[in-house]
Amino acid sequence: MSETDFSNLPYWLPRQVRKIGLTLEQVAHRIGVSRTMMYEYLQDAARPSEQTMLKMCRLFKVPFEEGLSQYTPKRNGRPRGSGTKQELKVRKR
Repeated sequence: MSETDFSNLPYWLPRQVRKIGLTLEQVAHRIGVSRTMMYEYLQDAARPSEQTMLKMCRLFKVPFEEGLSQYTPKRNGRPRGSGTKQELKVRKR
């Protein structure tokens, strides 16, 4: 995958859900994630694991490569140096 961090998931996911005629809640149930997690995918607050994306692609009947091409995984945690001034002081000690 590319080094660039991007996500087309908030646009791709609703189109796929509409194509199969289910609600987000129904899709969440069928792929084994919470409804809240589906909404986080739509807000780009979280991104699905490869295993979850595979389940989505099977449900939507699209190639796995198409699903993976919709995003690059976010790295865990906050970027180095982020946080409040107080947090940064504590980390430096």
